[in-house]
Amino acid sequence: MLKRWNSALVVCFALLLPAGAAADEAAAHYRLAKNLRAEGRFEEALKEIDLAIELRPEYAAGYLTRGTILRRLGRLDQALASFQKAIALEPKHGHAYGLAGATLLRLDKPAEAIKYLQTAARLDPKEITNWQNLGVAYRRTGHNKAAITTYRAGLKQAPNNADLLNNLGVALRRERKYDEAIAVLKRASESHPEDRDIARNLAVAYRGAKRYKEAAPAYVKAIELNPDQPDLLFDLAVCYEKLDQNGMAIATYQRYITAVGKRDPEATKRAKDTVERLKKKLKK
Repeated sequence: MLKRWNSALVVCFALLLPAGAAADEAAAHYRLAKNLRAEGRFEEALKEIDLAIELRPEYAAGYLTRGTILRRLGRLDQALASFQKAIALEPKHGHAYGLAGATLLRLDKPAEAIKYLQTAARLDPKEITNWQNLGVAYRRTGHNKAAITTYRAGLKQAPNNADLLNNLGVALRRERKYDEAIAVLKRASESHPEDRDIARNLAVAYRGAKRYKEAAPAYVKAIELNPDQPDLLFDLAVCYEKLDQNGMAIATYQRYITAVGKRDPEATKRAKDTVERLKKKLKK
């Protein structure tokens, strides 16, 4: 009841103020809300932006800011409603469409996100996040070819963007276009040599293409960048086995067994059985 009474007082006060004074008052609350958001004081920021919106309800930027605060608070449905209100007030605001689409992705509604992100990419093509999120939405709805087209469109805006290159490489690999995937991921790796995801995906693409001689050193690098992912050791061991480098394969399987330990008994047993088989092969 007290909150509704205070809100009513704000509205009445705004009606009594000259238009310019109300706008100035709203701007002050808006600036304070943004400062509080930057400090991580989200509940306080929300109160300030609500006061700004009550004083100036036609201000789309207020709803955008409100949505970003609500999203940080984990109140995604309310955040989406704020972004949609901003869109209603400014139908050509690309950033609002992008935020709405990103929020729908977090709500696990990729099909609904697509229409917002398509509009965001059209209205604000230089915002690379729009292309990234649109590609993700397509992939999550099973439209992998549309994702490839989207990532390529985004790369026209930012040719060396690590996320776009990486995601394009993964999407091409899923289409079994291994050589194209490798070309894209090599380009990504040259621009971003310390990116752990790119290193991993390049190694996986080489293995998918059965280019084991190139896959082995790619896996070595991926393991250096991803020491917490023992499955890469298993894949590297397989590559050594395919290259008839059985001593290296045994040593790598043993590293895998040590890394996995008791976490995955089935995988450990499979690796141990392979080690025994390879040892017998070496004795012949």
